[in-house]
Amino acid sequence: MFHTMFWNTGRLAGPCFGYGWSGGMPWVMGLALLALVAALVLSIIAIVRTSKAKKQNDTSEALNIIGQRYAKGELTKEEYEAMKKDLQ
Repeated sequence: MFHTMFWNTGRLAGPCFGYGWSGGMPWVMGLALLALVAALVLSIIAIVRTSKAKKQNDTSEALNIIGQRYAKGELTKEEYEAMKKDLQ
């Protein structure tokens, strides 16, 4: 069925006995399908990049907080190193 959307392989192949779907319609449908797949792939890429960036920002913020707490003397060196290791 897929090949009849794009190529007319003979007089009796495909819909309408070889004349395609309303002339240029197979190409329009093919381009629409291609655009849909491209949009889906780009959406997935954007979601993955956003989630990675957010995770990195959260980790950086957490490291800054424990660094400030260590600088103020609220954490011992052992506690600071353990928390830093957990975050990385």
